[in-house]
Order: sequence, then C-alpha cells, then structure tokens
Amino acid sequence: MKLFLVAGLCAGLATAGSFSYNDFGSVAGLTLNGNAAQAGSALEVVPSVVSQAGTAFYTTPIALDGSTRFSTSFEFLVQTDPNSSLGVPDGFTFLLQDVGPSALGAGGQGLGYVGVDPSVAVVFRGRGPSFIGVIAGGIDPANLIVPFDPAGSTSFTEGAFYGQDEFAWIDYTPGGTLNVYLSSTDVKPLAPVMSTSINLAGNVGSQAYVGFSAGNGGAYGSQDILNWSFDSSEAPEPATASIFALGLSALALLRRACKR
Repeated sequence: MKLFLVAGLCAGLATAGSFSYNDFGSVAGLTLNGNAAQAGSALEVVPSVVSQAGTAFYTTPIALDGSTRFSTSFEFLVQTDPNSSLGVPDGFTFLLQDVGPSALGAGGQGLGYVGVDPSVAVVFRGRGPSFIGVIAGGIDPANLIVPFDPAGSTSFTEGAFYGQDEFAWIDYTPGGTLNVYLSSTDVKPLAPVMSTSINLAGNVGSQAYVGFSAGNGGAYGSQDILNWSFDSSEAPEPATASIFALGLSALALLRRACKR
C-alpha cells in the first residue's frame, strides 16, 4: 500500500539534472567535436590556430518544456594569438541544441554554432561589433535583421572580456526570461549584463544538449572554458504540487493508523 502510494506520487514529480566540472582534468561525460580538445585542466573549445571550429556537449540531454528552469556558471579565458595579424578572435557560445552530441557548425564568425538548428546560442562575441546576446536557429550574426545586434543584446568594446579570466552566469526561468551575468571575479553581480525573452522549448524542442561552441577565422586565439556547473529542473505544475501535498498528508495519516 505504501509503495503503491509513493510510486503513484513520484510519477508526476519534476525531473532534474545537474553536473559540475571543477576543471577539465577529466572530460568524462562530454562529447568533443571538431577542433575541441582537453588542454591540461582546461576545455579548449578551439586552439590558437587559424580556421577552426569546435563544440563540446554534455553527452546526456536535458528535458525541456514550459516549466523548465536552469542555472549555469562557468569561467572562461579567450586570448588573442600574438601572431594574429587580423586582431582578436570571433568568440564562443553557450549552446543548447537538439541535433545531437556531435553537432558542429561553421568556424570563424560562425562560432561553431552557425548551421546547427534547432538551437539557441548565448553568444559571447568579443570581436567588433562585440556583443553578448541570444541567437536562435543557428543564424549567422551578420544575417540578423539588424546585423550583429540580436534582440536584447548588450554591446561591448572589442576584446572587453578577452585576455583575462572571466566568470559568467546564465539563468533561465519558466516565463522565458534568460539573464546573463558577467564579472572578472567569482562573485555573481546583482544585475545581469544582458536580459532577453526566449522560449527554449519552442525553439529547441523537448530536449537539449548543452555545452559550448567556438570558432577561429583569419583572426585567431585560444578559447578555453576553465570550469563549469549546470543545474536544471522542471517545476511541478500547481495541480501536481497539490496532489503531492495531499499524498504526503495521506501517507502521514496511514502511518499513524498503522501504529495503532
């Protein structure tokens, strides 16, 4: 009786997934594609070589629906190669996509995500025009309605978040709000540096592989992720939460009755 009741309640509960890499001395659980590689204790999404494209995804997808929320944080370091005569590299993305764990897009300005569809990319472009913004559908930033200016994006001076360790946090709420926080220290700022509305499930589907992409073109440098943590959940619907609460009450009464 108790087992049946508990099983019935758990069937309607939220799913959740979380993982953490304090560094990348091990890349177990990740699928690396293209030019992405483990480099010491770093995840080198692309090396400091001309014309590169790389992606790295957690091999197990997360579930997506209207109740999904997630929080992720990572430390990154993008460095311009001293031999890059064309200046700073294009940048990288935090990418959610449902092509598969081996998905790989175009290099250079394509940042490893262009052509990967369905997807939602949180773009960290440090080459001018520099911005942090969200692009869905694997679209080249130059082909947006306003080139290099996604809705809700924030502009930066070229190379503003390159050449030093930077910390980023991305939070997504069930209402479809995506916030990005950025700091040169490991203390999360109170206010986001960028905020926009995006329906992840509507743009990606019922699941997403999460990870990073990057690209080098004629301008190049190393683009490394130094650590990464991720946590996602689906909040139970109000009806499910109510049933769960009632079930707990019933279970408590059952236990009392059994003790008599």
